[in-house]
Amino acid sequence: MEFPAKSSNCNMNQVEQHLRQKLAERANSGNLRQLSLNSAPVDFYSNDYLGIATLGLQHDATGTSGVKVKSGSTGARLLSGNSAEAEALEKTIAAFHRAESALLFNSGYDANTGLIASITGRHTTILYDELCHASILDGIRLSQSSKRYKFRHNNIEDLASKLKKFQSGTIIVIVESVYSMDGDTAPLREAALLCEAYNAQLIVDEAHATGVFGARGEGLVSALGLEDRVFARVHTFGKALGCHGAAVVGSDLLKQYLINFARSFI
Repeated sequence: MEFPAKSSNCNMNQVEQHLRQKLAERANSGNLRQLSLNSAPVDFYSNDYLGIATLGLQHDATGTSGVKVKSGSTGARLLSGNSAEAEALEKTIAAFHRAESALLFNSGYDANTGLIASITGRHTTILYDELCHASILDGIRLSQSSKRYKFRHNNIEDLASKLKKFQSGTIIVIVESVYSMDGDTAPLREAALLCEAYNAQLIVDEAHATGVFGARGEGLVSALGLEDRVFARVHTFGKALGCHGAAVVGSDLLKQYLINFARSFI
């Protein structure tokens, strides 16, 4: 298919403008949330009421070093639960996926609902593949947007026709890179080109591509060299990686916004 010329206002990313504005408003009100590493000798701020996380169940982290670590987080990361290990892991994940930043979530479900619900507003148009899974659909339902439209599975022509209809305001397009039920892959190159042409922002759920696609398992976006053309990626750890959790990968701006507005993180 033929693609329209790149939008003349493509550098005016409306989503990023919205994120910057909301963060500025929060900073001006004195309510900006930031992660910090707390090391207070007396605990007056965590939820570790019985001291079990820090005292009762301590264990040797390596088996030989004698270094003691917490058996629990003691609280949300914005309170007492942040750690140097979590921040180091986020830097490692961001570098691995060739992105500016990464933010850890408890699960892929939390990552999708927190990301989608927080970055969308009443005037946001959301276009999503009809086979997107439940956590994406729930994130859309939790958003304030009333303009939610699905397009036919992996059908670039249908996506293009809907982008032509909804060219005003902020537009978010959501796809999965690999669809687990059918095992097929999204036409990410074509979707990225369309989003650029219509000044829309692309979110890709890489749950079933993480560890499978790419030279080192970075996912399909990296395998295709589309890192700079995707607004946000969700990588979950419970599939090929065989463990627990997830990360949203994107810009530093997106990370700071999610720290302040994604309820499933806060």
